[in-house]
Amino acid sequence: MAPRCATRRSAANRSSRAGMTLVELMAAMTIFLGLAGMVLQVMGGGLDLWVTGERTRDEGEQASALLDRISAELRHAVATDSGEGEPRVKFLCDTITQDTDGDGTHDFRAQRLLFVRRLSEERVHPPLVAAGTHEQGAQPFVGAIESADARFQATEGLVEQALLAQPDMRVGYEGRIVLWRALRSPIGGPESFFANALRDGGGLDRAPLEPLAENVLLFALGFLSDNVNESVEDPAALPGDARGPQFVWDSTRGILPPGDGFTGFRQARSNASLKDADDDVFPTAVRITVIVAPPPGEAPQAEIQNDIPASAGTVRVELRNGRHLKKLGDIARLLKLGHEWVEVAETDGASLLITQRGLLGTAPAIHLAGTKVLVGQRFERIVSLPCGRGDLISREIDRGVQR
Repeated sequence: MAPRCATRRSAANRSSRAGMTLVELMAAMTIFLGLAGMVLQVMGGGLDLWVTGERTRDEGEQASALLDRISAELRHAVATDSGEGEPRVKFLCDTITQDTDGDGTHDFRAQRLLFVRRLSEERVHPPLVAAGTHEQGAQPFVGAIESADARFQATEGLVEQALLAQPDMRVGYEGRIVLWRALRSPIGGPESFFANALRDGGGLDRAPLEPLAENVLLFALGFLSDNVNESVEDPAALPGDARGPQFVWDSTRGILPPGDGFTGFRQARSNASLKDADDDVFPTAVRITVIVAPPPGEAPQAEIQNDIPASAGTVRVELRNGRHLKKLGDIARLLKLGHEWVEVAETDGASLLITQRGLLGTAPAIHLAGTKVLVGQRFERIVSLPCGRGDLISREIDRGVQR
């Protein structure tokens, strides 16, 4: 018979090897689930940061490629032309308007740039080198070269270029614009882009257009010149914004009306200046601004929950799915509703307070509940122009030369 003390030790050993109690199991599971939740939260936050970073990188690459291309073409701009009469070489930036929703009001406004540059494409396309040598079948060069046997009219080494923004009419892309480019050589004549622009205030009169970029929220230009105030007796008396960049430009000084901002040209004269090349003026630099956004569905997008009349000034708007706007900080101070840019004083994700309307040359418009709130990244570049010059007549007068 085993001793009684040995029996007690055996029972104690079996008790120590028994499973966890229900209370201990629940406590362990609670701790495990808490740790797992913390890990998932950290991993989810890291994933969100990675997705945002990748989206930001994609937008930056798109904007950089667009700015590189436009900058390279602007650096080939020219300001001189041979011959008498109205100069064929012009530099014109005006504004176009369209009624995008059929309500009778032009709710879309954008800048349109037309200029003449060197035909750099001649260096890589043999048909352009041979332009003007064919007796029959020659066509104007409009950007596309279908084959190596293409026949083009004489180019004189120059090409007209147009850059214009048009509303993206696809469903789900409301408020976004597509940036288009058009080319035409030889320059001048009744089918010139400058002649087409006078006939079509909303586009370019059926000119063949090539898309440069989509998912663009803003394409804006500002023109810099050392003599932007030469036609003003006392430039210091002008308001601050009138001494800064101009948003329209008319090298002939005879097409756009006098004015400032998006409605007129500070250095405008009269229609008589249209045929006088000596008083033409060209900017010395262009500031290009683009705001790009990710494609629809690739980023959170807020909607307004109540209608906004066109006449409303400061107004608070309720939001749906607007939590991401709170995280954007200062980036969300400038937002786009439809084709209108507005300034926002504050947003808590559930609502936003609009303090200014119709910014960046856009027009205040009616916005119905469900309108998307658009926000994007802003990129800028200043490009120096080789064609920049002032009024040759004024220069001659300054030097004492009598005309």
